[in-house]
Amino acid sequence: MNPKKNISRRKFVRTTAVAGAAAAFTIVKPESVRGTAANDAVSLVWVGLGGRGTADAKGLTVAGARIVGLADLFQEKVDLARKTYTSVPDSSCFTGFDAYKRVMELKAEGAMLVTPPGFRPEQFSAAVETGKHVFMEKPIAVDTFGCHSVLATGEEAKAKKLSVVVGLQRRYSKSYAEAQRRIAAGALGTIVSGRGFYLTSDVWEGRTWPRSDFPTELHWMAKNWYYFRCLSGDLITEQNIHNLDACNWVLGGHPLRSVGYGGRKWRKYIGDIYDHFNVTFEYPDGVHLTFMPGQFSTIHDSSEQILGTDGMFFNGGRDTMKIEGKNPWDAAPGDDANKNEYEAFLASLKEGAPRADTQHAVDGTFVTILGREAAYRRKEMEWDELWKENQQLERKTYPVA
Repeated sequence: MNPKKNISRRKFVRTTAVAGAAAAFTIVKPESVRGTAANDAVSLVWVGLGGRGTADAKGLTVAGARIVGLADLFQEKVDLARKTYTSVPDSSCFTGFDAYKRVMELKAEGAMLVTPPGFRPEQFSAAVETGKHVFMEKPIAVDTFGCHSVLATGEEAKAKKLSVVVGLQRRYSKSYAEAQRRIAAGALGTIVSGRGFYLTSDVWEGRTWPRSDFPTELHWMAKNWYYFRCLSGDLITEQNIHNLDACNWVLGGHPLRSVGYGGRKWRKYIGDIYDHFNVTFEYPDGVHLTFMPGQFSTIHDSSEQILGTDGMFFNGGRDTMKIEGKNPWDAAPGDDANKNEYEAFLASLKEGAPRADTQHAVDGTFVTILGREAAYRRKEMEWDELWKENQQLERKTYPVA
């Protein structure tokens, strides 16, 4: 986790390009090493039956998975999921805060973890402990303590030859992989700076659930999880990790430090997360990236722009990706990063070639925490110092200035 020292940016980026390209995609063989046909369904237990989980379950089952167990805090989520996955018996459905523990006891090849990210580290640990391959959504934690935990569990998964795929779709975009390869080879010349945006409207269109409908404070917070930093990590972590992880990839590593601001300008009706940030990260060799997200806007802009002496890389976030300048390039249409990641996960199980997304997922999560804490504390934050601080957010609401 230490910043890289005494290495040129060109060499730094090129080295990660080789490793990234090698890990990006798996070629599916006609027959798997498990001795069954390559299209045999992979059995998965599914933890966290919300909207994102439903999309992942659909994508994975289309790609060749079979859901054999369901777990969620709320019974209504289980009932809704069973309308689609009718073959899952009552005995394989679990509710409550410990539902993930019970579903892990079922016989299955893998686990899909799609609960609020504040619960991710302990659930990841439980899955690996029971010998299951893991597909989990981003972010992988909401605090430094959780990042430490996931990193350690990732090493256990490697030792057990378990595959770990994290839902950072840009990492599975063929277009992004090609852009990263070209940038690493020098398409932009000397990289100087960058900027990114994730501007969108209010999450869940402002929907909330009243405290009186739930037996405990934590049940209520879990239902409204996005609005609480201890469960979502704030918008910069839960949502903006897509952009910032991709910037890490293109720039060849994580930043050294960050400064920033943010606040609750208008969303004061629930929770303790901010509604906007404006953060600058300093990467090795004096490369600066400014990032501005917000959940208040009437427009949608999820984009990254990396600027160099010979050109500019631009990802518009909606089928627009290109390099302009001395080495122009336009991405080919039709790239489906979601489909790619689902297929890559299942192929890794069938081929006996485990994937290991944990390290870049931890770095991608922690860069968002670095920017968040810079804005919260209104001071320059060093990567190494914050990593050593090992902050752990309690599951409670926090006062917000």
